[in-house]
Amino acid sequence: MGIFSLSSSLISDLQFHFSKQGGVGLRLRVFDRIMCFANCHLAAHLEAVNRRNADFDHIFRTMTFSRSSNLLNNAAAGVSSAAQTLRGTNAAGISPAEGKPDLAEADMVVFCGDFNYRLFGISYDEARDFVSQRCFDWLREKDQLRAEMKAGKVFQGMREALIRFPPTYKFERGKPGLGGYDSGEKKRIPAWCDRILYRDNRSAPTSECSLECPVVTSILQYEACMDVTESDHKPVRCKFHVEIAHVDRSVRRQEFGKIFLSNDKIRGLREELHYVPETAISTNNIVLQNQDTCSLRITNKNGNDKVIFQIVCEGQSTINEDEQARDYRPRGAFGFPRWIEVTPAAGIIKPDQVAEVLVHHEDFRTLEEFVDGIPQSWWSEDTRDKEVVLLVNVRGSCSTQTRTHRVHVRHCFATKTVRIDSKSSSSRKHQGSSHQRPALRHMGSASDMADDHRDLHGL
Repeated sequence: MGIFSLSSSLISDLQFHFSKQGGVGLRLRVFDRIMCFANCHLAAHLEAVNRRNADFDHIFRTMTFSRSSNLLNNAAAGVSSAAQTLRGTNAAGISPAEGKPDLAEADMVVFCGDFNYRLFGISYDEARDFVSQRCFDWLREKDQLRAEMKAGKVFQGMREALIRFPPTYKFERGKPGLGGYDSGEKKRIPAWCDRILYRDNRSAPTSECSLECPVVTSILQYEACMDVTESDHKPVRCKFHVEIAHVDRSVRRQEFGKIFLSNDKIRGLREELHYVPETAISTNNIVLQNQDTCSLRITNKNGNDKVIFQIVCEGQSTINEDEQARDYRPRGAFGFPRWIEVTPAAGIIKPDQVAEVLVHHEDFRTLEEFVDGIPQSWWSEDTRDKEVVLLVNVRGSCSTQTRTHRVHVRHCFATKTVRIDSKSSSSRKHQGSSHQRPALRHMGSASDMADDHRDLHGL
């Protein structure tokens, strides 16, 4: 459980250039709990109680929050968002569903501002007498906001600290003390127009902070700034003490680990996700001459589960004179070398079934590269034997784990001097073009030729 004090001076006499009435809001995330602050200016005049109630309802229902586009500010202040609600034609087009969470879903909501609720059933002189005698208990009984909240018409579910300061409206600018109340022609009755109300997670005043009731707020200070004379209102400030219950993530991970290890159902699900059906391949070594084709058989030995396989190229190497492969160069995203074709390179094998994969040496040169049957690039051609490592990755239909079989495929040149009959080449080319290509296949790239030249220069 994390406990901290939140001290904030909320100035209630803010004026906005866009509208005389309305509201703006701020959303904060603290320990994964949402706190929303809304500053409002509600309808004026003694008789406009219903309008003030409607203003609050409109702001509460339509105030939405959008994420700030400034990522640096988000990183510095956790997560913050701004919102505004205006009176007018545009307000009807605001949908609460567009920004989440709204005020109803927040763990803590604070409303502050010039709510404009007045004192009713009392004259100007009577109110001044009660204020001079500091009989605030009598005045509170005449407070419109207090009466409307008791009737459940406004600020439903919200609380306010006990008012122990004089009414904050209306004062003549520049006049200090209680003698500064309006003494002009209108003689507006003093009233607590400027208020701060809040709501937390508590369903009852005695609820303690817990994971079921994660945000509990108490008031440390609630007072008016009576020394401010620049406005006809006296600003009000409130200091909150907020308790927030939160979970230590490292402890939560440890507890989750214990549950995963001890719960039979979860353990069974984990074993199912890690299960890979037993498979076998017909060979681990394949040797190809020019234009040779070899069959690689993958057997699913499981009688219940399907096997999903995929064949990729791990790397390519050239063969030294001692018939040993040099260091394998990773292929990565380049796929298979141009001289090898694997069909199919992926597929599904039913229970107790066998998939046949054809591994074919493919001559990627065209007829135009030959004159009188002699390759025009014979003087620079790399005729060393080559070897690739194919990875046959298999997994179950529901598993997240894979098992890998390695297959070494070597291409051996028949002779070091190559002469190809143009007619046979034409026939071979024709046969190659009529060969059915796989639907799912890794294509080679021009990087193979560059790799071969590097190997040649290294000799």
